[in-house]
Amino acid sequence: MTSYKAKAIILKTYKLGESDKIVRMYSAAGDVISAVAKGARKIHSKFGGRLELFNLVELEVTKGKNLDIITQAEILKSFKNITSDFYKFVFCEIISKIVLRTQVPGGDSSPLLFKLIYVCFNEINNTAQEDIQALKIIMCFFEIKFLRIIGLMPLLKNCSKCNKQLENLYSFTENRIYFSVKYGGVLCDNCADSLPVKEILNVSDYRFLYDLFNLKIEDFRDIEVNAFTLKKVYRLIEDYILYHTECDINSFNYLKKLGI
Repeated sequence: MTSYKAKAIILKTYKLGESDKIVRMYSAAGDVISAVAKGARKIHSKFGGRLELFNLVELEVTKGKNLDIITQAEILKSFKNITSDFYKFVFCEIISKIVLRTQVPGGDSSPLLFKLIYVCFNEINNTAQEDIQALKIIMCFFEIKFLRIIGLMPLLKNCSKCNKQLENLYSFTENRIYFSVKYGGVLCDNCADSLPVKEILNVSDYRFLYDLFNLKIEDFRDIEVNAFTLKKVYRLIEDYILYHTECDINSFNYLKKLGI
């Protein structure tokens, strides 16, 4: 039987039968892998705790008829602080759901998405306990870069309805920049007047959104944002993701109930 090796981050696991486990992962090669680990739920399983959520693992996998079969697994990185912190766990669960509901096995590969997942999990793992502000910044960063990777980046320099170029929004002095989730970006004044539903951003909101898109992965730790702007942009990006990917993430609603 054909076998292969893979480095991957575990995003979801399911019980199968009495002792097996289905593991869904995103690989360093940029693909979704779904495979079964036989006997993984037995007390004395050879896998031990290696196939737990959010671990970065090195795998040996055999091609199967319906599901591939994991024959060996070694932990390369364990994000232990994630599973021991409720908020960290929920934010990582949201990232995992977004990836698994928009990416399919055998689809367009994206090693850059693997790097993004790894960086964000690592940042979440190292964030101080219950630092909700830091977690929301990381989530905004993930979602923005995710949108860029999959080609759904909102327009931030041209009107998303008529394509008119909008000059100098970054240095704009008035606190009234229009944004449409439906049309996918900022709006000129004329188009904004014709739409009953649009978001109104101030200069700080727009600059934070723009900076998120243009920051390099290694530089986003130094970004500064006030709580009001973070709350508004966080919700805006969430609405944008839900509308344009059509993936309903119930964890978003759960966080809303908690006031997050």
